[in-house]
Amino acid sequence: MGRLILVRHGETNKNLGNRLHEENDVETLNDTGIRQIGKLANSLENSSISKIYSSTEPRAIESAAIMGNVLKLPVEKISGMQERNWGSFTDKPWSEVKIILDPMSLEERYLYTPPGGESWQTFESRLVDAIKKLTSENKQDTIIVVTHGGTIRALMPYLLNVSKEESFKYDPHNASVTIFDFDDSGFHQIAIDDTSHLQEG
Repeated sequence: MGRLILVRHGETNKNLGNRLHEENDVETLNDTGIRQIGKLANSLENSSISKIYSSTEPRAIESAAIMGNVLKLPVEKISGMQERNWGSFTDKPWSEVKIILDPMSLEERYLYTPPGGESWQTFESRLVDAIKKLTSENKQDTIIVVTHGGTIRALMPYLLNVSKEESFKYDPHNASVTIFDFDDSGFHQIAIDDTSHLQEG
């Protein structure tokens, strides 16, 4: 059996403003985000981590590098685990995006593609493909994947084997861990959006 530890990157200033990051956003962690990831890394020192993977987004790479330094592991950047590309909605506050999405039915929202961006369906498909690849390559390992809040939210229906609307229940915090064990029978929930390590020290 393997273990998948999904980590949301540390806090950024755009997170504080509840604004959507752009694709390959150059913004890095703020001071709080750096401290958060440091605490998280320290909490995982005795977890027998085999590998650290990171989304290709700079804020995830920075978070993974901090963790790699503490855990003395290299970081491998992987495609497919980046945040949804919101196209023309980029850098807008979520409150503005909700005005457009809320009147839609679930299926309309699932298929809707923001101008210049990608649909929820396309986003979900690439995430599932990436997770399938990672878990098939690490069947007996404990791996960390540093990624994004929207990424983790969109993956929850697949990991929990529930309907896609269940994703709305989840809003992972910065530097949280969401953990599943996995084997040939599927994924087995251990923890979701755990931030207990941030209370330490």
